[in-house]
Amino acid sequence: MSFNNQTNRIVFFIGSLKGGGKERRLIELLTYLTRRGGYELMVVVTEPVVHYSAFHELNILYKVISKKRQTTNLSVFSQFYKICREFKPQLIHTWGRMQTLYALPTVVGQGIPLVNGQITSAPPKIPKWSFKGIIDRMNFKCSTLILSNSHAGIEAYKPPRRKVKVIYNGINLNRFENLPAPEEIRAKYGITTPYAVVMVASFTKNKDYNLFFKIAEQVTGKRDDITFIAAGDNCEDGLVVQRLDKSLSHNARIILTGRISDVEALVNSCNIGVLFSNTAVHGEGISNSIIEYMSLARPVIANDAGGTREIVHHNVNGYLVTSQSESEITGMILSLIDNPEKCRAFGEAGRKIIEDHFSLDKMGRAFEETYKQVISKKVLPHSSFLIPNS
Repeated sequence: MSFNNQTNRIVFFIGSLKGGGKERRLIELLTYLTRRGGYELMVVVTEPVVHYSAFHELNILYKVISKKRQTTNLSVFSQFYKICREFKPQLIHTWGRMQTLYALPTVVGQGIPLVNGQITSAPPKIPKWSFKGIIDRMNFKCSTLILSNSHAGIEAYKPPRRKVKVIYNGINLNRFENLPAPEEIRAKYGITTPYAVVMVASFTKNKDYNLFFKIAEQVTGKRDDITFIAAGDNCEDGLVVQRLDKSLSHNARIILTGRISDVEALVNSCNIGVLFSNTAVHGEGISNSIIEYMSLARPVIANDAGGTREIVHHNVNGYLVTSQSESEITGMILSLIDNPEKCRAFGEAGRKIIEDHFSLDKMGRAFEETYKQVISKKVLPHSSFLIPNS
């Protein structure tokens, strides 16, 4: 459905479409907009990586900007400028700090409104005069509107309040229908115990896999009926690798899957979903992993940091970890395993939160309203958008 009885042209600029939270969120949004109609969409990337087969099914125009090295490449500015000059978008929606920076000459030179979606986390500290901090201030100054997927992200990055809006992640609940039988998935991944705990997250410095494996060793040392599964890739921490090798070599109830394409089915085969973050350097925005756990009515255990408290309510749909010891976190897990009724109640409460606040339609409508305001130039210069999508 178009805003002004015409097709609205939007360029989405993101690093790649590899597996990740913001990438999944963009795929969900593109699916919604394609279904609605009234848009001519283009996705521009700097890395030709697509881990989501659903993207190809959308038949959206896709452009790759050649980038020869990982550091800033000046040619990206000119290539993006040329793409937009030819496509003539009415709006640019960026999905990262560097993509927003690359888009600035186009925004200024061609007068195209910029919806800046770079805020997807809530780090505990952002040095004001760091390289990233300086880029953020430039990006925020030139943005028409700045989006965050959590209120915690706004508090962390502190963009101009008159320009900000919070739109929570939305998920297509159809993804969780007609999944393979749990027994089939358990056999596929070698889960032989009655209970399983899963953590879906990439192996980066932002995640606390050290804590996950310490907990796993404690629990499996006490019980022989629980398996721990780490589903993620991009392991860049050598110490984590060494610990994994040591753990996996003698414990068949600690499983590392690597990157997988059937996350929904794996979570559906487990009893509890956990997400441990490295809170010294990272705070989640709204984690897609947590949304997936809750969509499948699984209780959640996660750090009380960043935007997680906006979706996980302590002792309602899971537990928030603050300063608890490893033994206390172990106790949280066992209290749910040993109390099926509480486990079920937490899971049902989580599913209700997703249905009420994190559905794809709710997110899609919020984005459409945002685009309508920006394209029709109804974004008021001194208005505050600091409200969640409703």
